[in-house]
Amino acid sequence: MNSIEEARQAIARLASKNRYEVMIETTAIFTELMEPYGIKPVIVGGLAVEIYTRGQYTTQDIDLILGRRELANEIFLQLGFIKEGRHWFHPEIDIGIEIPNDVLEDADEEKIIKLHLPSGRYVYVIGIEDIILDRLRACIYWQSTSDCEWGLRMLKVHRDRLDIDYMLSAAGRDYPATLQKLKEWLNE
Repeated sequence: MNSIEEARQAIARLASKNRYEVMIETTAIFTELMEPYGIKPVIVGGLAVEIYTRGQYTTQDIDLILGRRELANEIFLQLGFIKEGRHWFHPEIDIGIEIPNDVLEDADEEKIIKLHLPSGRYVYVIGIEDIILDRLRACIYWQSTSDCEWGLRMLKVHRDRLDIDYMLSAAGRDYPATLQKLKEWLNE
C-alpha cells in the first residue's frame, strides 16, 4: 500500500464482504500504513477470539494495541474514519476500532503471530496463550460467563499447541484465583 488514496480505495472495495473480512482486511490495510513508522498493530480482544475460534465467536469491533496513537488517529481520519470518544468509526464499512492501550500488557510479545490472509496481506494477533489468559482473567474478575465459555473453548481447541508451562507461570504471577481457575480448566 503506497498511499492513503490506495488504502481508501481498498477499504471501499470491502463494503460487499462479510463483517469478519471487513474487519481483518481493514486491520491489514492499516498495518501496512503503520509499519513504515516502525509500528506493529496487534489485534487483541474479541477479534483475536474470533480468529482463534475460526468465527464461532463474533465481535462487533476491532481492538488494537499500538504506540503513537496520534499518528494512528491521523491515518484513521485520512482513511475516512470518524473519531467518536475513544473509538474510530467508519460509516461506509460500519466498523469501529479502539486502541485500549499503547503497550501489550500481561502478554508475551514473542508469542504474537503474523497471520497471512488470502488477499496477500497480513495482521499481527496476540498469542493464543495470552488471549486465553485474558479471557480467564475476565471470567474471574468480571464474573463474565461469556469469557469463561470462550476462554475454555479456545483452551480445548488449541490444547495440543499451547505452551502450558508459560500459561501456568503467567497465571502464577497473577492472583491465586487465576492459577486455580487455569488448573481447573486444564483438568476438564
